[in-house]
Amino acid sequence: MRLPLSGLLCVLCFLAGAQYDRFSFRHNYAFIEDGPALTPLKGTYRVEYIGRGQYWTVTDPRWTVHHPGQPRSLTPCIKVNGAPLMVVEMDRIFGYPDNKLIVLRATDTMIVDLNEDGRLETLMLERTAKLGVPPRPPVLLPFRKGWFSNIDLVLEPNTMALTERFDALWAEQGAEVLALYDTARHTFTLKTDGFRTGLPWADVDRDPNYARHLLEFPASGPGAHFELYLQDSTSVPSKAMSLRVDLPPDGETSTWVDVTDMPYGRYTAYLKWGKEESLFYLSFGW
Repeated sequence: MRLPLSGLLCVLCFLAGAQYDRFSFRHNYAFIEDGPALTPLKGTYRVEYIGRGQYWTVTDPRWTVHHPGQPRSLTPCIKVNGAPLMVVEMDRIFGYPDNKLIVLRATDTMIVDLNEDGRLETLMLERTAKLGVPPRPPVLLPFRKGWFSNIDLVLEPNTMALTERFDALWAEQGAEVLALYDTARHTFTLKTDGFRTGLPWADVDRDPNYARHLLEFPASGPGAHFELYLQDSTSVPSKAMSLRVDLPPDGETSTWVDVTDMPYGRYTAYLKWGKEESLFYLSFGW
């Protein structure tokens, strides 16, 4: 007896949902030298991110890149042959259909299309099945001048072999790995640049690779405090306060708060002092 199409779709959706968690399709990247040896990328280089296009239009991913991207920080990871591997930590949801990393070293430029290819996630799941999570190991990409796709680079036999060697080091240095991913620190500001319209807002993307997440509430003057109220699916804030942060009386010191267990979602937030208040939005994601 054949399974009705609607039933088959329900089964497939259930299976897909059952495999989805905070780590799914979250990939950090690390660049290595292009060769047979496992060597972190040498010299001075910088990495930029570019997101472009709209989901309701068709954009050629190889359309010329003619403007600089957003600088990405490089986070030291475990040491490989005496040198730390530098990791580019990425958000899981980019917000654009066309996403790229640009790596610039001296006169050489490399562009990598960040395709959300299912094979990339499958390979990561195979790795973490052996290594465990958290944290997820970075995706290794060999640096070379030109324009490439992340999945094409990852599937190269040499990259696959180097990844296996790196995963062995990752497992050997388990204590160091856990120490590196113990705490992530986040900040936000209510200052505006003069171009943004509407209420101020800030996003706190909590990378689940980290065990703890601390958020800095900025110094805001004597007697100031923050109040957060979780919004429902219709953007209506709860009447019950989700979090209150009282700042030091001197008004010149910020306060760090553990937000690891803050429920996912958007919050209506207030900065209050005396009889005054300022409204803004704060979102916590994974």
